[in-house]
Amino acid sequence: MQADPASASGQFIKGLLDPDAPVPEGVKSGSVRRYGVYRNNVVVGLVRAIEANFPVVRRLLGESYFEGFARQFVQKHPPRSPLMFLYGEALGNCLSEEDDLREYPYLADIARLEQQVRTSYHEADAPIISANDLAQISEDALTQAVFIPHPAMAVVSSTFAIHSIYRANRTDIPEAVEDPTAAQSVLVTRPKHEVVLSKLDPGQLAFMRSLASGHPFGDAAETAFDADENFDLTIAISMVLTSGAFQSITIGKN
Repeated sequence: MQADPASASGQFIKGLLDPDAPVPEGVKSGSVRRYGVYRNNVVVGLVRAIEANFPVVRRLLGESYFEGFARQFVQKHPPRSPLMFLYGEALGNCLSEEDDLREYPYLADIARLEQQVRTSYHEADAPIISANDLAQISEDALTQAVFIPHPAMAVVSSTFAIHSIYRANRTDIPEAVEDPTAAQSVLVTRPKHEVVLSKLDPGQLAFMRSLASGHPFGDAAETAFDADENFDLTIAISMVLTSGAFQSITIGKN
């Protein structure tokens, strides 16, 4: 929905998203009422898309506040793509800039996590490595093994308990989160047909990020031990295999 603001189409689109904007000159007088109905339908449709894309943020804010916020958002940030599941990529930044929400600083990161969940869900299909794939690699070769990330794999980190908050608000009855200010990192994957979220401790975070960046297995393990002296490599390998975070393995440094 991007267009030159000065063009006829740009004025038409601006009028659709801004209820205070004048009716475009190109709209004939007999069509003003229909244009008003159409304008309302467009805004309502975009608000409903934001509601569907950010159910946890909506629950945390409450329906009334969220709808008002969403209406302001769609006026300032029209879709950049016809793919509505992508719509709302700027919502996290807008939430972080909202003065009224300073007591809920985790909302922006929750929005970013929800955005990543949807993105991962719609990423391309790809195979995932298995225990058998790993078993065929010798111990010496494993140190130089490079793991190729699955297209749906991503890591979202926050200074807040985004994994706990997200999970607590995906149930029919919201659960209490013991400490919302506890920093958490989340591994987002889609091993089969559904997105899976896994909380990462500091060592696992360093390990997964290093592997995903193309560093060999041995270097990634060293990075993880540097980040956390209690890092458990066996558990990390199990996570690599069960999470579906990687699609293939190559031997040799990039």
